[in-house]
Amino acid sequence: MVWAGLILLAAGVVLAFAVGGDAGGVDLTLAGAVAMAAGAVLAVAGVLRLRRARRAGGGLAGRGVQSYYRTGTGKTVAMIAAVVYIVSPIDLIPDVFLPIGIVDDATAFTWLLFAVGQEYRRRRAVPAAPRD
Repeated sequence: MVWAGLILLAAGVVLAFAVGGDAGGVDLTLAGAVAMAAGAVLAVAGVLRLRRARRAGGGLAGRGVQSYYRTGTGKTVAMIAAVVYIVSPIDLIPDVFLPIGIVDDATAFTWLLFAVGQEYRRRRAVPAAPRD
């Protein structure tokens, strides 16, 4: 669910900021904004679902993965804040100042992809075999 949300968020960013215009009577900027909002909702719901599954004892523990690893609250809040920042029309640098206005959103999106990838790798890491 998280990956689907991030892919939808990326597609929305491309539609809203790179493509623009109309296609078949549909404003692509509006379609991109809707896709970004839906992607953000999916990504946040996926992260919350993973956290709930981890607390319930499910998740990856049965597959030989360290069951004690948990994403910190601060990092989770930062990831959600990055999604909200990317989706929101309020920016530190307005998008009308091209290309610098787009760079702050792209930076937040790049960090978000890096952080999600890092958490994915940490959760999937197989613990080393104990030495005798």
